Amino acid sequence: MVLKNWQVLLVEDEPDAQEVVSNILEHYGATVLSAYSAEEALEILNDQHPAVALIDLALPQMNGWDLLKIIQSNPGLADIPAIALTAYHSTSVAQAAIEAGFVAFFPKPINAHTFVEDLTKSLA
Repeated sequence: MVLKNWQVLLVEDEPDAQEVVSNILEHYGATVLSAYSAEEALEILNDQHPAVALIDLALPQMNGWDLLKIIQSNPGLADIPAIALTAYHSTSVAQAAIEAGFVAFFPKPINAHTFVEDLTKSLA
């Protein structure tokens, strides 16, 4: 599985989680644009148009839910598929994430063995 032409926006405030996800994606050839906050992600989106955005739901200041709303409301960004990442995983949170417009939901810690395969399936 190769992500050679993928540019991924990773919005994750936990340095360890950001490093793990980035390393996995980069191992498969993706370019990762890392942001530690929703505000930093919006700055990146001023200049970049990634293939996908992986967004932690529990971010400082502006959370992942609000970041998704901003992305969805911007015609230049609305086509970027967003995937929810969260340590607060439950069936109700997963359902709420999908209903809000996330195309997929991944509980943390992610499964390093299946993450890329599951990610590509969710975007197919």
